[in-house]
Amino acid sequence: MPHPLALSPSLRAWTRLGLDALLLDSPRRVEELRLRADSAAQSSSAPGSRPSVRPPERHASPHSVPSGKAACATSRPRAAQPDRPAPLAVETVRPAAGPIHTGKSRILPLSAWPAAWKALRDRRPLPPRPLVCWTYGGLGADLAGTPDPQRRELVARMIRGLNHPGGTHVFWPFDLPGENNPDGPEAPSLFWSGEALLRTRALLILGSDARDALGLPRIGPYCQTMVRGRLFIQLPQPRSLAEKPEAFGQAMAFLAGLLRFCSTARH
Repeated sequence: MPHPLALSPSLRAWTRLGLDALLLDSPRRVEELRLRADSAAQSSSAPGSRPSVRPPERHASPHSVPSGKAACATSRPRAAQPDRPAPLAVETVRPAAGPIHTGKSRILPLSAWPAAWKALRDRRPLPPRPLVCWTYGGLGADLAGTPDPQRRELVARMIRGLNHPGGTHVFWPFDLPGENNPDGPEAPSLFWSGEALLRTRALLILGSDARDALGLPRIGPYCQTMVRGRLFIQLPQPRSLAEKPEAFGQAMAFLAGLLRFCSTARH
C-alpha cells in the first residue's frame, strides 16, 4: 500500500477510515503512485522534516447532546398569531418515588357512601367509557348546590373547544356542600371511590386547592405526571382561566396535545 502522503487528497480520506487496499485499473497510475511513495519516504526520512497531517474535521450533529447532566429544555413556541395563543411546551414531571400519601383516603364500597354522594352518582347514567375525569374547587356546589355561572360557562367553553365525542369527559367532585360529618368518610376517599368506578385514563385538576385536597403530587400548572395508573394533568384555577383570555388559550393548546387519545378512542 503506498504511503498515505503519496495519495491524492480524494484517496487519502479512504486510508484514514482504515482502508488497506485500493483497486486501480490503470498500470500507469500504479507506477506513478509507487514513484511518489518512494519520493515521500525519502523526504520524510530527512532530518528535521515533519509532515503536517491535518486531522479530519468532525461536524457535530444537529441533534447531538453534550455529555454531562441533562437539563430540561423548553422549546420556544413560534410567534403567536393575533387570534391564536402560542401553545406551551408540555412539561413532564416524573412521579415521586414511593407511595402517594392521601391521608385516610381509601376506596369505599358503594354501600358505604353517604346518601348525598349516592344521589349524585345515580343522578344520570354513567358513560360507558369515560376517559377524562375533571374536578376543581367548587365543583360540588356546581353539581349539588348553588352553581357558579362563571365556572359553568368556563367548563362549557372548554368542552366545546376540545370537541371530543360525547361521554368522553365526566365530572366528579372531591367535596360536597354541607358534608361536615366527623364520623363519616372523608371527601378524598369518596372522590377516589367514585374514580374507581369511572376508571378514566386521565385526571384533569383545576387549581392547587383540589390538588392538595386529594393528596396529589405538588406539580405546577401545565404539568403532568402519573398517579395510580392515571395521567394527572394540572391546570390553573378556574377563575384565572375565565378572567385571562391568554391563560384560557394556553390551557386549550396544552389539553389539545395531551388528550389526542380522546379523539381516536372508540366509544
